[in-house]
Amino acid sequence: MSRWTTGLTVMAIAVLVGVGRTAVAQDPAPADPARRSHIALTGMARMTVTRALHGAMRRLSTPECQRLFEDFTDQSGRALVTNLAATESAANVLAALYFVDGDDTVRCRTDRIVAAFTTPGSHVIHVCGQRFNQFTVMSRSGEILLIHELLHSLGLGENPPTSARITAAVMNRCR
Repeated sequence: MSRWTTGLTVMAIAVLVGVGRTAVAQDPAPADPARRSHIALTGMARMTVTRALHGAMRRLSTPECQRLFEDFTDQSGRALVTNLAATESAANVLAALYFVDGDDTVRCRTDRIVAAFTTPGSHVIHVCGQRFNQFTVMSRSGEILLIHELLHSLGLGENPPTSARITAAVMNRCR
């Protein structure tokens, strides 16, 4: 390679690296937490969960909905608002959860009512995709369900309170 070609190559690399750095420096983290979400679903289930996630995050931004975290405690008796306090916001916690295909799980196959489930403290929400897809018509229901599952991921157990009581509280607070 000639000295001239080597110089051009070095300059081209420097320009590309400089442009890359400028672009990175000017591109802040996405303001929309849903863009950072972890949705390991495909097809209609992915679209339905994404839509419900956006709506749930919108609901979580209201002060009345945020009071929901004062209404419940985790299994050790600590208010969920305390568990949430270490994080940026309920919407960010929801966006950080992992939504995975649960259609092949025993729970999705045997329980004809369940559309999504998790265990207290888990960051993985199993979505019964075929059932969750029914929420395309009733988007509010999908949003409420995701907030319900968020409460479990923060440590809320079930029975007590019953699943119906949890959902009723979410519906009441997160209109």
